[in-house]
Amino acid sequence: MSGSPVRPSRPTWRRRLREIATERLPLKAVALVVATLLWVVAGARQPTEGHVRVKVEPQLDSSLVMLDGTNELDALVSGRAADLIKLYATPLVLRRRVGGDVPDTLVLDVSPADVHVPPELTDAVHVIDVQPRNVVLRFESRATRRVAVVSDGRIMLVADSGVRAARDVEFEPRTVRVTGPRRVVRALRGIRPFSLSIPKADTLAHVADLDTSGTGVRADPMQVKVRVRAAAVSPAVNATTTTAVSP
Repeated sequence: MSGSPVRPSRPTWRRRLREIATERLPLKAVALVVATLLWVVAGARQPTEGHVRVKVEPQLDSSLVMLDGTNELDALVSGRAADLIKLYATPLVLRRRVGGDVPDTLVLDVSPADVHVPPELTDAVHVIDVQPRNVVLRFESRATRRVAVVSDGRIMLVADSGVRAARDVEFEPRTVRVTGPRRVVRALRGIRPFSLSIPKADTLAHVADLDTSGTGVRADPMQVKVRVRAAAVSPAVNATTTTAVSP
């Protein structure tokens, strides 16, 4: 008795699915990585839009001192994704010239044309919009004038009997040129040297640095020559004292 031939069983859908999931895994992984890279490269070349920050860098007249104001703006830009990513490392810049005859608080209207794009991205990135549409700047004018150099008890004579404040001090030059915030310069009545001790019998000229700390001004020159008469001293004091004088 002859039996019928046995037919090979067809693989079920579960078997096919298992083969797809388990066979040739290294080759499939490489194909997946290549496909992902191609997708990323293609996406980076596609035009897109995005928001980037804009640094505010006003170009002030030399007579102005910046106090505070708007530091950053938000710009809507268009270009390739790869180029927009570069703007996170090299942000856009807003530059506007500000003259010396402006008020202490200035509001500047800005537009996309005011935003400076790096030269290497000028043709690839375009600024569509910028927000807010105005920049607030607060500053004060700088002023320059000559003020007298004053001892104010900082030049001391050292003797065996103790330390005494010199009463008759000669400075060379007698006045110096100071530059700084307008209100400070106008209120400045004199500029003092740092404390300096000179032996009582010493009549030679000494060099003293001028003390501008806490005033915000700059003196020119920053050093003066000091000469004091040994006999011209104030009533004796037992310790060195420094009298503070507000500018």
